[in-house]
Amino acid sequence: MVGVSGLASGILVVAANAWMNSPSGFDYVNGEYLNIDPIKAMFNKAWFSQALHMSIAAFAATGFAVAGLHAYMILRKKNIEFHTKDFRIAAFFGAIAALLQPLSGDISAKDVAKRQPAKLAAMEAHFKTQKAAPLIIGGIPNEKTQTVDYALELPGMLSFLAHGNFEQEVKGLDSFPKKDQPPVMITHFAFQIMVGLGMLMMVVAVLYFIARIKMHKWFKKRWFLKFFVACVPVGFIALEAGWTVTEVGRQPWIIHGVMRTADAVTPMPGIAYSFYLFTAVYISLSLVVIFLLHRQIKMVPEIYDIANKPQADKN
Repeated sequence: MVGVSGLASGILVVAANAWMNSPSGFDYVNGEYLNIDPIKAMFNKAWFSQALHMSIAAFAATGFAVAGLHAYMILRKKNIEFHTKDFRIAAFFGAIAALLQPLSGDISAKDVAKRQPAKLAAMEAHFKTQKAAPLIIGGIPNEKTQTVDYALELPGMLSFLAHGNFEQEVKGLDSFPKKDQPPVMITHFAFQIMVGLGMLMMVVAVLYFIARIKMHKWFKKRWFLKFFVACVPVGFIALEAGWTVTEVGRQPWIIHGVMRTADAVTPMPGIAYSFYLFTAVYISLSLVVIFLLHRQIKMVPEIYDIANKPQADKN
């Protein structure tokens, strides 16, 4: 129930964020918001692609994190039978999600290209509008020279990924006024981190299915288990990088095309205290989760395989 409610609340958060990227469900007339429709606002044009992308990312991040923790316990030879079974379950769901994520990412990228071309340009550090636009991998954006240093370019691939056509024109940052351009450096680096870590999880997912289908002995190899231990934080770092892309890449808008971030800043006194309160709540929840997980792991010998401990340690 906790997992389902958590996923549901997460989808609601994503839907709210999607509304800021694709505002709908109201008419803005002479500075007033009229004809408000909450259902249309929630199910806006961006909600499906963002909710799909975020939900799969959550499964991938959680699956790899849980699998990595069980792999660590196996390496320490703690309750091997229990942790091996749980490792396989968590790794299976994480691997499936990691392999599906590029498909949802493609849907999301095409949606961004259509609705928020300035964000796409910042994500790819695509400074100049051009046909057969190259896909830039890595590199350091140089906003003064409007170039990307030390990057690998794949000709025509950005046009194909954004529009399904290798020759299609892709708008660059030069198509937008300077005041409407997102920060390039942060957006580009966050996007590269998200994609790079996503590709890493795909590689580990492929290794997992090779082990599951053919190379069963890999499940007892230390190098294989260490791969998953190393991936414990990877999915969550990718998640944070993805949120950075969607939030920073939307700037200077808090509600895309409707309200600028500068206009949304409130002068209300004491607003910092609510920030401190929410921070304290989330830190407290994190500590509670850590405590419960630690207690659950410590209870494994008592509730599961204490009778098999000599045999498990021997293995």
